Amino acid sequence: MTYFPGRRGVSHGSRLSPAAAWLVGLELGFFLLYAFAGDTSRQRLEDWIGLTPRALLGGHLWKLFTTTLLTTRPLSLFFDILMLWMFVPVLEHFWGTRRFVVFVIATSFVGNLVSALVGVAVNPAARIQGLSPFIYASIAAYGVVFARQPVQFFGVFPMRGRTLAIGMAIFLFAFILMERNWVDGSGFFAAMGLAWVMTSGIFQPNVWWLRFRRWRIRRKYTVIDGGASRERKRWMN
Repeated sequence: MTYFPGRRGVSHGSRLSPAAAWLVGLELGFFLLYAFAGDTSRQRLEDWIGLTPRALLGGHLWKLFTTTLLTTRPLSLFFDILMLWMFVPVLEHFWGTRRFVVFVIATSFVGNLVSALVGVAVNPAARIQGLSPFIYASIAAYGVVFARQPVQFFGVFPMRGRTLAIGMAIFLFAFILMERNWVDGSGFFAAMGLAWVMTSGIFQPNVWWLRFRRWRIRRKYTVIDGGASRERKRWMN
């Protein structure tokens, strides 16, 4: 992907950001561990950290987070790393690592949770794995944060960030319809919806907290009018 000169204060490049590099390392490491393990070890690894709707019903809540580390399909691994290189560093540099990590955790958790809940009704044995909810959420976030940023997809198709995100969402929707993969698809779009809420200005917990504190202070204390009086008093010494 080629980036044109962006807005001031935003740096585009192919260099991985710190958190993105950790995500690539963890996903690649667990993929190699799974690839070179025996059948018994693979099954144990999936049972320990992999998420299924049945596991969620069994109370394995930690798997909503740990399943993001497990990617068993080479094509999924390639796509994840490609997106981590193309989009994610831009978001992390723009937000900062702390806010970016919150975004990763929130979108992964919501995406996996929705997939598992849908899977309870559709396919309780479905395996929900990988960083895909966060990956698609990062594309949606890029479309909001850099909506007017001109980009060229692989140097061929010039478009803006918003157009790129919408096009990816349409492609994903069509792919899910063809594959009838309702379990994964529901989680992908749930994560993308959360990304839109978190980046569009609708979700502002800091502002809500400040308003709540202001409301509590007003209830606790009486506000007394101050300032200069309308009638200026003169004093004689």
